[in-house]
Amino acid sequence: MATAIELSPHEIEGLCQQYFGHQSVAEATTTPNNIQLNVIRYHLKPISDSPSGFLGHHRYLVIDVQVGSKSEDGRDSIAFNRIRFFTKAAPVEIASRMDYLEEFGVFKKEIIVYRDVLPQLQEIFPGVAPKCYYADNNLLVFEELQQGGYRMGAGRDGLLDYEHLQCAVKTLATMHAASIVFEVKQGVKINQIFPPAIEENAYPSQLDEKHVRYQNFANGVEVFGELIKQMPKYEKQLDYILSNLKTKMSVIFPLAQTSKDYCNVFSHGDLWANNVMFQYGKYGDSPIQCRFVDFQLARYAPPMLDLITLLTIPSSREFRSKYLTELLQEYYRFMGEFLKREQLNIEDFLSTQEFWKTFEEYRICGLIESCLFSHLTILPPELTQCLTATTDGFSDFFARKRVEICLKAFNTDEFYRQRLTDMLEDFVDNYILKKTEEGGK
Repeated sequence: MATAIELSPHEIEGLCQQYFGHQSVAEATTTPNNIQLNVIRYHLKPISDSPSGFLGHHRYLVIDVQVGSKSEDGRDSIAFNRIRFFTKAAPVEIASRMDYLEEFGVFKKEIIVYRDVLPQLQEIFPGVAPKCYYADNNLLVFEELQQGGYRMGAGRDGLLDYEHLQCAVKTLATMHAASIVFEVKQGVKINQIFPPAIEENAYPSQLDEKHVRYQNFANGVEVFGELIKQMPKYEKQLDYILSNLKTKMSVIFPLAQTSKDYCNVFSHGDLWANNVMFQYGKYGDSPIQCRFVDFQLARYAPPMLDLITLLTIPSSREFRSKYLTELLQEYYRFMGEFLKREQLNIEDFLSTQEFWKTFEEYRICGLIESCLFSHLTILPPELTQCLTATTDGFSDFFARKRVEICLKAFNTDEFYRQRLTDMLEDFVDNYILKKTEEGGK
């Protein structure tokens, strides 16, 4: 059933004007000044029959519009178009989720990022994120990437292959390089210009145990402890592992902050497989470019934090042993090439020595993020549907029933068990049981 949208007719017409203006520039055809629009009707349409999104409503905005234009020879023409946008709205009607969003600060942040920051960065190097046509009042309206041939690159297991990760690494280097170029041109750091857009909300610097994010972290660690108990491999060392698990994972809090020692860049902060949309070539197998979506956890931090997260969450331990070093080198090469276009030398901002030093220091963050993200994101669909479908389901998962639900998934779903075992073993083997922590390749 179609749903109403809280946009005025004037704002709807403005979206259409922007859309046709953007299309004209992209296709080098008619200019917006030659276009006359008459909006006939518009409505919101569900993306699927299933609930969409833990913390927001994702829907299509469909607009039927009459387009009049004048050709070069002076003739008038009229066409009827149906435009489809992708919308993301805060769940204002669900008090528990809005309370979570307000304390978490994610929706307001994403509006600022899309309205103020990304346009500046994409003016320097385009192709990082979808075009945003509207960002205000708990609502975001984007270009509909699927109509442009974009789709997610991972399956149920959340894994990306080498080609997809290489493509994503290039886009990440694009965004990080644009951040550096912007600061050089402005003569001011991004965190001074746009402080609300990069305030750390995923891992606040003040470890208040009542904060929603710390509670979420603690609940996640509790899940990991219960899952580790299910692994025969660690039976003899279980007490030692469990007594050190939370302390070792807590290093994510200081490491997520803006660094006083290393180069910082505008960072996505939420780079798992579903937040990267890929466009494919003629035969649909190999990605040719990608866009990042969902900037709710944007931060200002060393580039390695984004990079190691991107290369760890959607990959296996075996994959990383073969390709991690190569993909890290690819990022550094891309970054250098982008900066060179603006007559800048990467060594002046992120030296080779600093790059590899931050890899050694931040590699643990990739594994922590893998566990914290994936124990939620790759839950079996039949479990997540009951969570997003009701207010009680959402509250139960975040406050009461997380261990129960995740244990059920671990014991009944092969994908979930394999992926969580792979991540937890890498973390436990390298950062709890080893006396000397190593970056490893």
